[in-house]
Amino acid sequence: MNNCKLENAKPDWKAFVLDDMPAGERREAEMHAAQCGACQEEWSSLRVTLDAMASLREEDAPRRIAFVSDKVFEPRWWQVFSRPAFSGLALVAAAILAHGFLQAPSQNMAPQPDVAAIEARISQRVQQQMSVRMDAVVAEAVNNAVKQTREQDDQRTTSLLAAAERRYVETADYLNKQMTRLYAVNTGLGVR
Repeated sequence: MNNCKLENAKPDWKAFVLDDMPAGERREAEMHAAQCGACQEEWSSLRVTLDAMASLREEDAPRRIAFVSDKVFEPRWWQVFSRPAFSGLALVAAAILAHGFLQAPSQNMAPQPDVAAIEARISQRVQQQMSVRMDAVVAEAVNNAVKQTREQDDQRTTSLLAAAERRYVETADYLNKQMTRLYAVNTGLGVR
């Protein structure tokens, strides 16, 4: 692709585009580019890349994602009672308590179950089931946030790419006009 005749003495186009080249070398590079199509292409490509990078802006990462401990995900006091697991467990606990109170005491009766331990286990199971459901809610919220962020990033990328392409076309047109003018001036064909 590179058909430059001065392969060993080819200008440093990166330094040229970044204005790190002395004035004398800069003039020589401009004259060389007026005659060499490969170098014109490399020069234009570097300029478009630099313009595209300059158009990007820095963005902060999202500050925070909601967590299980947030009040947003905690159910209201009345919602806890409407859950099927709580209703079933409460019914079982009530049946155990009613059976214990209504049962006539007998001499050969087995030791009484520890009602407090049973209630603690029931409460623990209710909490576990609620925790599993809350984890699903949090996972869904995180997935939605990630999806929304990706869609926004895709839109930004599309608009930045379109802007860079417009700049590339404008820059290429401008550089072609300038190169033609420089060539005409240097060969004595153009109007000064």
